Amino acid sequence: MRYKLLSIHRVFTLMVALGTCAFAQAQGADSPVAPFTSLADQEDSLLKVAPLVISASTDSAKFAVAVQLQQTLMDVLSNPASFDHEFANLRMSTVAIASHPKSDVRLFTYNIILKNGVFHHYGVIQHKTKAGIALYTLHDTAQNLPKDAKEITLENSQWIGGLYYQIIPHKIKKKQYYVVMLFDGHNPNSNRSIIDVLSFEPNEEAADPKALKPVWGAPLFRDGLEDPSEDHRVIFEYHKSSRILMRYEEEQKTIVFDEIGPAFPAADGNVYYYIPTGDYSGYKPSKRGIFTREPLEATDFGQGIPNPTIFR
Repeated sequence: MRYKLLSIHRVFTLMVALGTCAFAQAQGADSPVAPFTSLADQEDSLLKVAPLVISASTDSAKFAVAVQLQQTLMDVLSNPASFDHEFANLRMSTVAIASHPKSDVRLFTYNIILKNGVFHHYGVIQHKTKAGIALYTLHDTAQNLPKDAKEITLENSQWIGGLYYQIIPHKIKKKQYYVVMLFDGHNPNSNRSIIDVLSFEPNEEAADPKALKPVWGAPLFRDGLEDPSEDHRVIFEYHKSSRILMRYEEEQKTIVFDEIGPAFPAADGNVYYYIPTGDYSGYKPSKRGIFTREPLEATDFGQGIPNPTIFR
């Protein structure tokens, strides 16, 4: 069955708000953009728009370009052949692409920076399924995370925005999860680095009984062996001028990260003054699949690589 994309143009605003899924098995003549001769041409169409999310001169122009880029991504990524296309040039522009050789999911994310220094994020989930390519739009809607953000799952409409740069398939029994890492420039005072979890559940509101919906967060993280409960995600917030290392190391099967703490005693509890301490810890999965935090002695994790976490 072919899923036509004409409706995307008509209901796009609603899709941004609700994180609606769009399926496509082929890009046909009904696409709202002119057909392309090759995936290279399709990538070029994205490269014409992508830089404008940063270079546009006004906030309103940036919002408009962000929506345009998202719609173009939806059109291009609906092509089933696009899933195996690397998009190497796009990856080096303003769009972060999180992929993994063993993953049937890719994340395309980008941001706009407003005049007041606040970051807004957009993106698209590309999910390769037996029925074809499933696409889900992403748009963060809140600067402030829920107070219980570490303890709950979130709907796609509650997506925590950021530049998603790593995705790791992680299966527990028969349930497929995807552990993801993201950087959020957040606001003029702080940055955030977050480890989250993506999974898919049946979408009971969809007409198609086989339709799925994205769900964010899962109880997979423990602060230590004696921690009695699991968090749904890990959130680091720290000083605006600081950067931290946070990356999954395949060989060690460990999520490595900088420990952070107050720059001076009086700043304890004020994350705007948190900086890397020089110590490193890691989340290592147990046989049950739960990631447990533990200190690491080794410190050679590629800290000397310029900007090691983004676009890699």
